This record gives sequence, structure tokens and C-alpha cells, in this order.
Amino acid sequence: MVLFWALFVVAGAIYFTMMWVTLPVLLAEAGGLRPLDFRPFGYSHAEVQTYLNALSEEGVATYVGLQQQLDMIYPAVLAATFIIGFRALFPRGLARLLTVVALIGAMADYAENALVWAILTQPLTVGEVSLASAFTMVKSGAGAICFLVLIGVALRYVLGLVGVIARPGASAGH
Repeated sequence: MVLFWALFVVAGAIYFTMMWVTLPVLLAEAGGLRPLDFRPFGYSHAEVQTYLNALSEEGVATYVGLQQQLDMIYPAVLAATFIIGFRALFPRGLARLLTVVALIGAMADYAENALVWAILTQPLTVGEVSLASAFTMVKSGAGAICFLVLIGVALRYVLGLVGVIARPGASAGH
């Protein structure tokens, strides 16, 4: 579990950097509009055009620069964190299923990153934007499933501890 916690810290640090360093710049440079990566329910071609019209040159530079650099590391680190956690916590069959979900999320994130880079650097068709949006939604859905599963396990553990504390003298197996 040491590797899990190490990866968890690295993923958290990358996420923290995106939330507190690049996201504020991207929001400010687009008049408060959320970046495409941060729209879990996707976006239309018209919404992308509105975003691109609002996004400044500095915003584009930040998005295709530091934001995408961080987002080239984050999916792999997050997926590895999930997979190690799933393998430690669940029977083999369930761990494998959840591993597939985590890998689908990471692959969708990488595909999304490539298409968002293209959106930011060249004109794309409605179909290409729709594909990027679909990858954003798949990434978001897979990530939500993985996070909810691990949060559920953590809650079950914490509630179990609370139950033991609430019943002084209670021990496992009684």
C-alpha cells in the first residue's frame, strides 16, 4: 500500500496544481468560462466556439502549455493509483473489472487531451468536437465510478471504526 499512497500524493499534487495554478488562469483568460477538460457533461460545437472566442492568447498558451503538460502525467498516475487500490481491496474479478474502468478513463483522458489540443490550435469540424466531448464524458464517468468505489470503501472502513469506538469493549469477531 506504500505505492498506492505515494501515487495518491503525486496525483493529488498534480490535481492541486491544475486547480490552483492553471485553472484560475484559464478561467480568468476566458471571462470565467470553464475549460473544456472541466466540463464533465461535455460541450457542443457552439459552446467550443464561444469558449475559443473568449479565450485570450495567454489562455491558449497556458492551456496548451502547463495545463496539458500536467494532464499528460495525471491520467496515468490516477489510473495507477486506482488500480493498485482496487487490487489491494477487492477480489480478483471485481478488481479486474474496476481496472478496466480505470484504464478506459485514462485512455479517454489522453484522447480528450489530444483533441482539446487540436481544438485550441486549429479549426475542427462539428464531428471532431463531438468526439472530444464524448471522450470528456467517458473520462468523467469512469473517474466518478472509480472515485465513488474508493470513497465507499473508505466510508465503510471509517463507519466500522466508529462502530467499534461507539461500542467499547467490542472486538472483531464478537
